[in-house]
Amino acid sequence: MLQGKKRSAAWIGLGLYTGLTLFFLFAGFNRSSALPKTDLRYHLVFDGIPLQFPGGGYSNLWVFNLGNYLAFVPFGLVVPLLIRCRFLPFLLVFLAAITGVELIQMVTHLGAFDINDIVINTLGATVGYGAQRLIRRDRTTPRGLLKLLSSGAVLTLIVYSAVSGLNYYLDHGRGEIRAMDRLSLERGEVRWEKKLNSFTVAQEQIEPAINLYSPDNPERHEFSLRLDGQYKELAGNFGVPDDAIFAKSNGGSSVIISADGEELYSLNVNIAPGENQPLSFQVPLEGRQELTIAVITDAADPRTHAVLWDLTLMEANAGQKLAARLHRLLGGR
Repeated sequence: MLQGKKRSAAWIGLGLYTGLTLFFLFAGFNRSSALPKTDLRYHLVFDGIPLQFPGGGYSNLWVFNLGNYLAFVPFGLVVPLLIRCRFLPFLLVFLAAITGVELIQMVTHLGAFDINDIVINTLGATVGYGAQRLIRRDRTTPRGLLKLLSSGAVLTLIVYSAVSGLNYYLDHGRGEIRAMDRLSLERGEVRWEKKLNSFTVAQEQIEPAINLYSPDNPERHEFSLRLDGQYKELAGNFGVPDDAIFAKSNGGSSVIISADGEELYSLNVNIAPGENQPLSFQVPLEGRQELTIAVITDAADPRTHAVLWDLTLMEANAGQKLAARLHRLLGGR
């Protein structure tokens, strides 16, 4: 515990730092003119700890999230040196205080109540508390204070790297690839070619490697699969084979990809020589429960058809599946 002049100086420093933090939370970044004045803004679903490795064109967001974390580390470092407190009471008081700040931000229209901000702020304070607990002796001496700062920096680096690595795994990790012709359908039927013959689209040689949607399927065809939040991405290819375009062929063909009643992606090709380019697609499916694919061919010649090939679903990895379950339990879709 700090005593005497050091204690008084620490209280003054903590008060000034708290005031500066509140200034940025309520008045900084031109909040009064940048935010709407009418509706209450809030986000009550926990989406994860927003700490990421820098990169991907999100430098401003990265700096903001890092600041949201680092700004609260000093509270965990300094408060236990001024007030004798165990971790649980410290954590509960901090949670109550930061929740109150978030509520005031919301009702004053100077910010939003965001459960993810509360989590990242609390993580920063927790790391600060843990860092000061690692230094048991001489914490009030200049050398001890240097040790406190060093332990805070090391623990911050460890926690930040661990959380960032976990987020990268959840965002970019890949599960197994499933061929669509091997999966059971929820509704409808699909005919798949037993032999993966090659063909050309706009004179480009196509060699299906996984599956081939048969030209014997109806011109207007729809089928659905259950996903149950287990899949991360749909991928495949679409086109009109050159040998399916005849003299009377004209019109168009399209694929419409929907999930849970919402259209996610669509592709359209004109049925005409030189305009039937092969198209590839990748459609994110995180957390979706049901996938529907509609294939529609509108051509004057009934022999004209479109095909899909190498249709696959990428499974979410174990962490992504667990995160999706937690997201639904905490109120997300």
